[in-house]
Amino acid sequence: MNDYCLRARDQRKPIKKRFQCFPSPKPIPFSIPIPNASEVVIIGGGIVGVCTAIFLANRDVQVTLLEKGRIAAEESSRNWGWIRKQGRDADELPIVIEACRLWQQLADECLEDIGLRQTGVTYVARTAKDMAAFEDFMKIAAAHDLDTRLVDGNDVSSVASGMSRRFSGAMTTPGGHARLR
Repeated sequence: MNDYCLRARDQRKPIKKRFQCFPSPKPIPFSIPIPNASEVVIIGGGIVGVCTAIFLANRDVQVTLLEKGRIAAEESSRNWGWIRKQGRDADELPIVIEACRLWQQLADECLEDIGLRQTGVTYVARTAKDMAAFEDFMKIAAAHDLDTRLVDGNDVSSVASGMSRRFSGAMTTPGGHARLR
């Protein structure tokens, strides 16, 4: 199948309505010949491959980046771009914190808008059990100096406007979102 599908968040919908499919973009032909030699060859033009190539090139390493389709149009384009710290395992947080720093550095170094936005992430709690899990994460957040905060049910609309139902509370953390261009 050459199409890709986005899965709907609402699992109560009938199976045929849970997916929205889009035709795959056609590859862009590249007419420049592949170099005969290179110090480093990177296979895959997703965010990891592109960033690796940029960092190596900034250190005067000759890099060849190979991609079967469009740059950042495969898996890198399907994760919805969230760069979140909230809700992570404690062991992942140092890596995520460094990734956030590197995203900002990349945005600062590029000569055009890469789509990095500092929008934040909010999880809403439907039950007291959900809020208890959020409280558990607060210990992890504090240990890593995250600006995470809990919001009680009366104040959920202050972090997630337009909510039509009442929630037990929410947990919110400033963070980033990147929509690669």
